Amino acid sequence: MSDLSAFSSFLGNIDGLSEEAQGSKKTYVMPALKNLGTVTIPLVREVISPASFRNEQSEITDIDTAQGRRVRAVANKFKYGERRRGLQVLRYFGAGGAMPQNRTELLPGKTAGAVFDMNTVVFGDSTDAAGKVLPVKAAALYSDAVSLVPYEQVTDHTFHNRASEDGTLWDAEANRNSNNLFERHFLKPGTLLVQTITFTGRTAPREAIEHLLLCIGLAGAYGGQTSIYGINVRTHLAGIYGSPLERDISSPYVLLDGLPESLDGPSGPAAAVKAIADIFSAACPVSLGPEDAADLRDGLIRKLESGDAEMRSRYQRSQEKIAAYFDAWFDGIRG
Repeated sequence: MSDLSAFSSFLGNIDGLSEEAQGSKKTYVMPALKNLGTVTIPLVREVISPASFRNEQSEITDIDTAQGRRVRAVANKFKYGERRRGLQVLRYFGAGGAMPQNRTELLPGKTAGAVFDMNTVVFGDSTDAAGKVLPVKAAALYSDAVSLVPYEQVTDHTFHNRASEDGTLWDAEANRNSNNLFERHFLKPGTLLVQTITFTGRTAPREAIEHLLLCIGLAGAYGGQTSIYGINVRTHLAGIYGSPLERDISSPYVLLDGLPESLDGPSGPAAAVKAIADIFSAACPVSLGPEDAADLRDGLIRKLESGDAEMRSRYQRSQEKIAAYFDAWFDGIRG
């Protein structure tokens, strides 16, 4: 299985997440100081059944770019689902996931290490304790996901109604026809979006990158209304890339400039992955190509699904170190 050893100079160390600093009156613990190092994972999100990414309006969210109007799925449309999957992975291994997503609460008598875990390191979190906010910034920086082709080529809509139990729109209570009629706009199957996830400052250890790869997985249910229908997006890794300094191609709006619009049809995902990999490998000194990145992810998935004892033990050892890190950082703060 491929590994991340070539990226060691761009990543943090799980045994060195914190360091001591000398204040005017006392020594205190803080997160390890950032250093030069960036790791970027570009992704091709392939819509495989109708998917809806919208706000309050019925239309799909969009943005005007230098390439014209494009579909824009903001970062949280994907980050939310992958953070949720990360909690499930931690619970499976008995290595965290003690609190529901977005409901982290530090109960009286508990320390920060009881509720913060690997998911906190990767995706960030915060909680209130004794009137103080405990904030943890995400190590994984998600970009928007932007369509490779213009908005009008990949969107469609359907007409829906919320009928009564008898199958009609008659509202017996109001003595009139129901107005529960609406349109649902969606992305067509085959739509491709490009997104990047970047780690900067050498704040994330290798274990955090591997955890993120498990969270991304192979496919998932994304969006609000359409996620209830099941799996609607397949994710392709376009490699993993490292450099001392950030590159502007980590923004999909810049990356789009180098990608052709003809990336559609059955060969679209593979062609998009290759085009993105060519751009990143030329710009970054250290690369793990798409095939090797997929091999790394697939190997992690195989270990998880086979109940690999060594992986379980590694997760649990990591959680002990992460809990100790958060306890030391937020020492003296109790719920």
